[in-house]
Amino acid sequence: MTNPKELERIGNLFNAASGRSKSFFDECSKTKFLAVKDYYRAEDEYVKLAKKTLSVKKLRITGNGDCYGCLSNVKTALESGQLNQGLIDALENLRTTYLDRMLRPAFRQYVQNDTPNKQALENLYTNAMKIESLIEVVQFMNKVQDIE
Repeated sequence: MTNPKELERIGNLFNAASGRSKSFFDECSKTKFLAVKDYYRAEDEYVKLAKKTLSVKKLRITGNGDCYGCLSNVKTALESGQLNQGLIDALENLRTTYLDRMLRPAFRQYVQNDTPNKQALENLYTNAMKIESLIEVVQFMNKVQDIE
C-alpha cells in the first residue's frame, strides 16, 4: 500500500510539471481559438508549435530508437502539411511509445528510489503532457475543419 508521503511526493512532481507547461498550454488554447476564426493561420501556428515542441533534444529521446522512429513519423506527417488522421496516428504512436519506453521506467525508478533525478522525471512528464496536448489540438482542428 502506498503511504501518504509517497502520494504527496508524486503529487508535487505532477504539479511542478504542470506548472512548467502553462505557457505551452496557453499556446495550444490560442491555436484552438484561432482555428475557429482563421483555420489556415491556425494550421501554420500548430505546425510551428509542434516542430518547436517535438525535437529530439527537448524530448530527450536520444538513444531510444523506438521513440526516434515514432518522432520521425510525426515530423514526416507535419512536413506534409496535412493535419489529418495520419498526423494524429503518428502522434498517438509517439505518445504510447514515449510513455512505455521513457516515462514509465523513469517513474518506476522515482517511486522505488529516494534520491532519483526529480528534474529529469519532471521533464519527461512535461513532454508527455505536451504530446497529449498536441493530439488534442489537432483533433479539435479536424472537427472545426469538418464543420466548415
